[in-house]
Amino acid sequence: MNEGPLPFPDDVDIGIVSHNGRVLLPRVLDCLTAAGAPDDRIAVYDVGSTDGTREWLAEARPAITVRRLDTNVGPDPGRNWATREARRPYLLLLDADALVEPDCPARLRAAITRRPGIGTVAPVVVHAEAPGTLQYASGHLHFICEAVNQFLDRPLGERGHDARPIGAAPAVALLIDVAVSHAIGNWDDRYFIGKEDGDFCHRLRMGGYDLVEDPAAIVRHETKPRTAWLFPCQIRNRWHFLLKNYEARTLFVLAPALALHEVLQFGLLASSGHFGAWVKAVGGLLPWLRTLPAERRVIQGRRRRSDRELLVCAPLIVRADLAGGPVRRHVKRWYDAWLDGYWRVCRHLLS
Repeated sequence: MNEGPLPFPDDVDIGIVSHNGRVLLPRVLDCLTAAGAPDDRIAVYDVGSTDGTREWLAEARPAITVRRLDTNVGPDPGRNWATREARRPYLLLLDADALVEPDCPARLRAAITRRPGIGTVAPVVVHAEAPGTLQYASGHLHFICEAVNQFLDRPLGERGHDARPIGAAPAVALLIDVAVSHAIGNWDDRYFIGKEDGDFCHRLRMGGYDLVEDPAAIVRHETKPRTAWLFPCQIRNRWHFLLKNYEARTLFVLAPALALHEVLQFGLLASSGHFGAWVKAVGGLLPWLRTLPAERRVIQGRRRRSDRELLVCAPLIVRADLAGGPVRRHVKRWYDAWLDGYWRVCRHLLS
């Protein structure tokens, strides 16, 4: 007998960050209604939309709180606003293209207090158009500061049924302990897009809290291809992530691998017609270097876990439009093997 979805938790607020999400939001909100979420528990953080999102919400869902940022400054300012305004201990933070299954919020809530020390719980993310296929699951941070997504485009059943600590999760959907988020400094709202979710997850784990993934909680994710305009943000943010978060000893030990990665990245971008992205990334990073020493003191002062505990090595994910062709695929296989060997030797030198 079908007893319906689990009840929506009483101690969870919902923050949805949206940019031009007028088409997407009705489906997201319908999913939350099916999960039992009352509209007065939901706030939409509208980031510079020009598609009538705010007007539609005022007419169709007047009980939902709407906050507006006048310009598109990326999702992190909205995420920080949602965290600051949360009235309850936990915040279900969603992108406007995240479609939660009816039991997802309740399962995330049950998981976050299953044992002490859990700061955030992530669902398993599947493709909205192919819900039997994984998009994000069991993510980690490669020591070279790139995402590891070992289950990408594999069948959902291959993930298994056990909830487990992971190293990184996308900000598509996260249930966050609000007090923990404040304790680690919330989101870095300069990043705009690229590494912003990895940065949050890494600092969470660095601070001694666990990031757990519960495969019983499932989110379908509406996606669209990311274009090359994102490259400067991704490159700049990765450099800043490294300099801000890694221990000084780690940067020293990994310097040869980081240097090789930069040469290969530069060559890949230049040969693909994206040399300007690298130049723009340099220009974007330079102003941030002035505050870097102070940021490092604060962040390293919160550290409870070493880089050796936080970083891994696994095959890198490279966009198909950059890695296509037999020569580039061969170089990638060689590079993955070299990185694996380097990590086997050098991880023992980390503190």
